[in-house]
Amino acid sequence: MLELQLKHWPFIRFRSSSPSSEALGYIALATLVLSSSTYNSFGKQLTGALSPLSLLVLSEILTAFFVVLAFGVLPTLKKISNIDRKKILPLIILGTCNGVIAPFLFFIGLHNTTAVNAELFGRMEMVMLLVFAIAILREEHLTRTHVIAGSVMLCGILFVATKGFLQTFGLHSGDPFIFLSTSIFAGGSIVYKKFLHDLPPEIVIVCRAFVAVTAFLLLSPFIEHSLFEELQSFPLILIPALLGFGFISRFLNLFSFYEAIERIPVSTVSLLSTFNIIGGVLFASLYLGESIEWYHMIGGALIILGALLMELLGIHPSVKVQEQHMQQHHRQHL
Repeated sequence: MLELQLKHWPFIRFRSSSPSSEALGYIALATLVLSSSTYNSFGKQLTGALSPLSLLVLSEILTAFFVVLAFGVLPTLKKISNIDRKKILPLIILGTCNGVIAPFLFFIGLHNTTAVNAELFGRMEMVMLLVFAIAILREEHLTRTHVIAGSVMLCGILFVATKGFLQTFGLHSGDPFIFLSTSIFAGGSIVYKKFLHDLPPEIVIVCRAFVAVTAFLLLSPFIEHSLFEELQSFPLILIPALLGFGFISRFLNLFSFYEAIERIPVSTVSLLSTFNIIGGVLFASLYLGESIEWYHMIGGALIILGALLMELLGIHPSVKVQEQHMQQHHRQHL
């Protein structure tokens, strides 16, 4: 169970489950759905005040800060120092893909589209992850269920893009960047599953943030970027959104996920966490005032149906593989 202790390090630690472990698992699952629903809306609001590169760097630093605050500086450094040298290159590749390139493209796309579209089109990452798992890892085999699930999700995405098949295919200028980022996120997740699945999640987050900040510092002499100017002019009213993005959308999202899969069946987490699509769309409407059209609802329902087929109806050879698949997919918003 997740135990909070504010008097000494670590502030957050795990201890063996109690008789109420299942109840805590469902609380964690509810927290997971709610926290993950805020990602695109907080991110969309922040793209109006920060450039994609600034938002990328700040979000990575904030998330790593909350992780270190929770687990302690010295324990975290000790775990990092004990990392096998063979894992350093995969960590750099993962950090470059999921900590630099993919979020940079995602934030560009988010700035030029709606949070609702980003919520729906971002689900393409599940399809790409499955394609890469079959083509590269060869741990799963293409089945009829794979084809049906992927087709239903693609149909939902096309339904939204064509506004119910009533218009020619059209997208916001940011939507192609969302699609491209999902492919790179999925590629980084494959690297994680192949080489890094046995590392503690907090270590992966800190290393990813380190790679992102290092890349920013190395590129700074060659690009014109006004990070400090943006921070000086950053509206104070957006500070809660920035902190919420780092703590709720990313940090709390991650640890509630791991708490949930430790206490309740993976199939239950897989089923119910899919409904964060609904939460994300509703939060975008309530928080940002974005409109939800009829084609969003129908397309979203098709995407949810495809996601449920993808997760539940026997496409994974074992519960262990299903859990690993979920962990890979969940790393999109870490």
